[in-house]
Amino acid sequence: MVRNVGAIDAMLRGVLAALLVLFGVILHESQVLSFAAILLGIVLMATALTRECPLYRLLHIGTRRPPSAGPAHRT
Repeated sequence: MVRNVGAIDAMLRGVLAALLVLFGVILHESQVLSFAAILLGIVLMATALTRECPLYRLLHIGTRRPPSAGPAHRT
């Protein structure tokens, strides 16, 4: 698998995932909304930890920088 989630994207996904799970646990108004928030939080956390997003792959996009060629050698 090709990693297509950049560092900043992964960090934002992690923060949003934590907030959604917390919201889902605290929310007692609607079980459906609570379940949806927790499920979305889990999915976002999984994509943040693996740095792979299936939706990005389907859309042929990514936020990860291409790997650098390393330091330039002077001759």
